[in-house]
Amino acid sequence: MADDGIYRKTEKGRTEIATRANKLGMRERTMLIMVDDKTPRSGLLARSAHPSTGDILDALLAQEFIETDTGTAPAVKTVAPAAEAAPVSPATSAAADVEVSLTSASRFACRSLVDVMGPAADDLTALVEKSRTPEDLALVLEKCRVILQGMVGKQKAETFWAGVSARLPKV
Repeated sequence: MADDGIYRKTEKGRTEIATRANKLGMRERTMLIMVDDKTPRSGLLARSAHPSTGDILDALLAQEFIETDTGTAPAVKTVAPAAEAAPVSPATSAAADVEVSLTSASRFACRSLVDVMGPAADDLTALVEKSRTPEDLALVLEKCRVILQGMVGKQKAETFWAGVSARLPKV
């Protein structure tokens, strides 16, 4: 498919992330999580080296988990192209108005984990999504922080932590 509009999740896609009702496979679920309402098809293809990524996006479109917005830009905070694949920096998250909620913290954490770890983040994102209280989520996010520090270094782990801390309700 040649369409390079902005991809966004449909209500069906958001429901699938929350409930896993359609039991998407690991790669399909990872791609669905990576759809962030601001990245075009070419950006998503660049983030995933797997050869079937294009077919997965086509399937998600056909099954109406995602849709393409070729019109106006979405009314969400945009990320500079150089920082597109990286989580929000501490300075950016402190300066921006961020929503403080369990949902916002979970979404940020899942998106950041997938951006940094790719498909290897699936188990961690599942733990994040299962958290139902700020206390549970804080414990899971601290584990994610430790894992990230071991895998990709202290700086990226601290960037992750700053972003989720800004969004996590106080426990």
